[in-house]
Amino acid sequence: MQRNKTQRRRVAPTPTPDVAGPFQGDNVAKATEDSLEALFAAETTNTFQQTWQKLDRGSRLDRLRRFVQTYNPAAPAAHLSPAERASLLTAILQAFELRQLNTKLAVEYDPVTATVLSVRGLRERTAPSGLRTFRIEAGATRTTQKQTRKGPADLNTPVTTTTSEPV
Repeated sequence: MQRNKTQRRRVAPTPTPDVAGPFQGDNVAKATEDSLEALFAAETTNTFQQTWQKLDRGSRLDRLRRFVQTYNPAAPAAHLSPAERASLLTAILQAFELRQLNTKLAVEYDPVTATVLSVRGLRERTAPSGLRTFRIEAGATRTTQKQTRKGPADLNTPVTTTTSEPV
């Protein structure tokens, strides 16, 4: 019995671009990189223009960190020292881990500018040394209460009817 031997196909070699000077081949790589950066920038703006509840966890953390960086107390001349900024970041991250900042009621977020405007329950305390510390007070836990029906009849009680039959 005679076996046929597998034969390889001969493929034309890949053409190499004619490069006139040094680094001319980088134009293709540069154009690809630029188009990818433009795509990522467009997706980033679309992502951050969602409402607060629809943002994913990483995006929320990023927006909260930017809020800490740009936080300016009510007094225009009062800027945060690095220790005060660390205290604010710690307070916000702790509240975020405890899921106190998951609702749109807890965080006022502007999707157009993609910035956190305020955090509900953020309290500032000034120590006698002048150092400010921050904490987020947990609001009253909101629970749904069962409504009591004050109607004429209760649905769970059996209804008895009397009928009079002629004898």
